[in-house]
Amino acid sequence: MPEGLALPTARAVAVSARASRLDWLDLYRGLAVLVMIETHVANTFLTAELKATEWFTTLTYFNGLVAPAFLFIAGYAQGLGLRKAQARKAGVRRRLRRLAEIAALGYLLHLPIAQASAGDWAEMWRVGSGVDILTCLAVSIGLLVMAERLAGKWTPAVVGALTALVILAAPQFAEWTGAPAVVLAFLNHTTGSLFPLLPWAAFGFAGFLVSSVRPAWQSVIGPVLGCAGAVFLLGRLHLTPASPAFFFERLGWILCLVPVCAWLAPRVAPAGVLFAGRESLVMYVAHLVLIALCSGAGLSALGLGAMLPLLAATLAATFATTFLWRRATVWLADRARRAMHPRGSLAPAG
Repeated sequence: MPEGLALPTARAVAVSARASRLDWLDLYRGLAVLVMIETHVANTFLTAELKATEWFTTLTYFNGLVAPAFLFIAGYAQGLGLRKAQARKAGVRRRLRRLAEIAALGYLLHLPIAQASAGDWAEMWRVGSGVDILTCLAVSIGLLVMAERLAGKWTPAVVGALTALVILAAPQFAEWTGAPAVVLAFLNHTTGSLFPLLPWAAFGFAGFLVSSVRPAWQSVIGPVLGCAGAVFLLGRLHLTPASPAFFFERLGWILCLVPVCAWLAPRVAPAGVLFAGRESLVMYVAHLVLIALCSGAGLSALGLGAMLPLLAATLAATFATTFLWRRATVWLADRARRAMHPRGSLAPAG
């Protein structure tokens, strides 16, 4: 086939599709999803003796990069949208509604309904009002959406100020208890909240700010060295979850993975990992439900030899569930579209 006829069009479509998907972000998010599933399976089912070992402590440290990575990626993606005029001016209400749905899902997934049967509604409210990663992500990105809407061209400066505010305020509010549980859940860990906005929202804000540079070593080496210098100056011994050193150390690792994923994406990007990245929300919900079912069936205190097959089975079942969900939603959307626009309905009346 002559190159001047069909190939340029096909190539343009392929390049456009790849650019719109940003495969390296999908790869990064997909890898985070896989490590997230491993983290939850290991934390839920391994024996206490194995959890006390040195290798599990090291594993836990690196598993702890998953949550800030998700927040960073979400902020980065939001920052890319800032440079599209239509993203700034349209769809704000729709995006905020979608984020509210994600936050609500985060609450529902971790609401301890079993407490209700015991009649301990106060404890149920305290635990159920805790801020989950989905809630933290939704509120953090919601703040970015509002900043875009209200600050316009000053949005990066406003987000930079918010980032500094969150980092500095986190240690000040770390032990504060002078507010209702539903408020404290967003400020610190005193109510059992896993991901309060202080300091976790700063990871999403940092992703937003970094999105203005290319995902290459030349672009991120400065911020990485800055994070390393901040940890050195602040003191690595003070790595409590609310400390600035905690934030900068983890942000440094996350930034290191940006050029790695950008380099790997066009060379080695397994379809399954990209799928996990593109369907991360469904993967998240599916694997939590599967783990809850296994735990409810009495599985616990497993050795490494039993945990690894369970991890493989959980991964396989999560992928299968997500694939079926995706196929079902596509089928339902297509059916709804056909119902709204039946064949021949747009033909001129004769």
